[in-house]
Amino acid sequence: MKNTMLVAAIAAVIGLAGCDRQESAAEAQRKVEEARQQAAADVAKAQAEATKKAEEAQRQLDAARAEARADVAAADAKANEAINDATSKAMDEAKAAGHDVAKVEADTIETQAKAAYDLSLTQADATLKVAKERCETLPSGQVGACKDQADAAYEAAKAQAKRVLDDAKTAAADAKR
Repeated sequence: MKNTMLVAAIAAVIGLAGCDRQESAAEAQRKVEEARQQAAADVAKAQAEATKKAEEAQRQLDAARAEARADVAAADAKANEAINDATSKAMDEAKAAGHDVAKVEADTIETQAKAAYDLSLTQADATLKVAKERCETLPSGQVGACKDQADAAYEAAKAQAKRVLDDAKTAAADAKR
């Protein structure tokens, strides 16, 4: 009987403890719900602040872009005016110095043509020397024909260079007119 009472007392204590835990579980659930609601409110507030800051940043960006476009447009207009003035001035000076420009242009054409001619002759001379050295490596019966071919190629290169020079001189004379 003593055991039965002891078991009954232990069951009562456990039962009461369980009831207390149910209240604790209900209290814990309420606290969790309050925390969720507070967290949702905090997130909503933070989101509203972030949206406000993003909108302000976008307004500032839009204003900066508009200002930059206006600055670019003003600079472009100023540059175009300067270009137009410079072009007009250059055209006036070119007209005044037209004859001198034509002479300088003709001289430049001739100088460049002469330099190209000299280079062509130098290249032809070098090619001839290499070709003749190569001919010397051939059997003796082929050396004469090989050198004749090298000389013919050299003369053809010289003639081509002379034609180019003459054409340039004609162009230079036309530029002087």
